[in-house]
Amino acid sequence: MPTPPRSTQLDGWRAVGVLGVIWLHWAPREWCGPFPFEIGLYFFLTLTGFLITRILLKNRRIGEDSGQLWKWSSFRTFQSRRALRILIPCYLAMLFAIAAQAPDINQHPWWYFTQLSNFHIALLPQYPSGTAHYWTLAIQQQFYLLWPIFVFLIPRKWLGAFFITCIAIAPISRAVLENHFPSVHHPGAITTSALDYLGAGALLALLFDNGIQPGNRRINIAAWICFLPYAILYCLSEAGHHIPGLAHLQQTFLSIAIVGLISATLHGLPGILGKFLETPAMQYIGKISYGLYLFHATVPMALGWVLPFLWNGGDSQLMLDLRILVFALASWAIAWLCWRYVEVPLAKIKQRLP
Repeated sequence: MPTPPRSTQLDGWRAVGVLGVIWLHWAPREWCGPFPFEIGLYFFLTLTGFLITRILLKNRRIGEDSGQLWKWSSFRTFQSRRALRILIPCYLAMLFAIAAQAPDINQHPWWYFTQLSNFHIALLPQYPSGTAHYWTLAIQQQFYLLWPIFVFLIPRKWLGAFFITCIAIAPISRAVLENHFPSVHHPGAITTSALDYLGAGALLALLFDNGIQPGNRRINIAAWICFLPYAILYCLSEAGHHIPGLAHLQQTFLSIAIVGLISATLHGLPGILGKFLETPAMQYIGKISYGLYLFHATVPMALGWVLPFLWNGGDSQLMLDLRILVFALASWAIAWLCWRYVEVPLAKIKQRLP
């Protein structure tokens, strides 16, 4: 099956996801209310599982059809492309965080530069200031490194079972870590606990590769069936009613709901929602969303050195509004610079790779 064209509506969801994460990190807690703005994090992880597995399945099919030795060359090319697209901008953002004197990355740089920061962050009582979002980036880098090995080596007929096993491992991992490893303060930051997002996205890619079409009715039904218990469990958790056992399935239900969203989006969302996702503003934010995600948590810290009045001027409504406005303008400027002078040139180099 040929790789489908890039979805403009999916780029719109990228914008929604990154804006939600930014709001979660910038806005006062009372401004966020009960809405789970962190869904953007899980959307990006699920989307990563889908997009990367789709690429790898295409590479596998081309390699097998060639009748030549292909696994090592495909693995090497894939890693080179990921390094140009993802890794180099990520390391530049880390250097920016060090320059901004983000405390945790300055004290523990090698956890970050070795892309193992999620294990380090999981052990911290609080998410680190300025670098809290790096746990998701570390998980993605680990996924990029290891996932091709599984997709290329596991017999194709067993890939579906493998992806489903990954989905099942995640809630078990969260339960075991929460109940038996009290030193792990953030079980969801451990890689095995994120396998339901990645595995669900991968399973969707496999279904499409096997001929299932985007917008498939069964996928849509499964997504809605899973969204309902997710919403119930989330509301109960917000109300302080933690249900042992079932609570660990909450994010697994969410991952399947996100898979349905991706499928429906690739088919094309009608009406106002579809048009909203396709607006120039949402497309532009989606285009620079990676840079926004990389820099948004560190920018406020950097601005504290340049414009100290932002942090020393109190918490009046006017000051809060001004603070977020300046954060937004500075983050946009840095994300645009990253896109224009880093991501675009690297993309041109990537196009020349075999």
